[in-house]
Amino acid sequence: MSPGLVAVLFVGVALVAVGAFVATWKRDLSAALAGLPLIFGGAGVAFAGAARFSAASDPKIFGQEVAALLAVAALALVALGVGIAGRGTSR
Repeated sequence: MSPGLVAVLFVGVALVAVGAFVATWKRDLSAALAGLPLIFGGAGVAFAGAARFSAASDPKIFGQEVAALLAVAALALVALGVGIAGRGTSR
């Protein structure tokens, strides 16, 4: 039995919800940045699942490309956030 579109979307929504919860729950900026990869990962899972189960005859790799782009964007945002958080401390 293979997972269907609904199961993939539930996993994506769960990852986004957990990421949003982590980002809002943590008071420290550097700790709250841990939620960003979860949010972007959930969006990537949803894109890849929607592209996999779409009815179009286009190549199914579009969703994987968007998921990889979101992973790179999440990495860049976390690096930027850590850099900004590091500048806020006194020396």
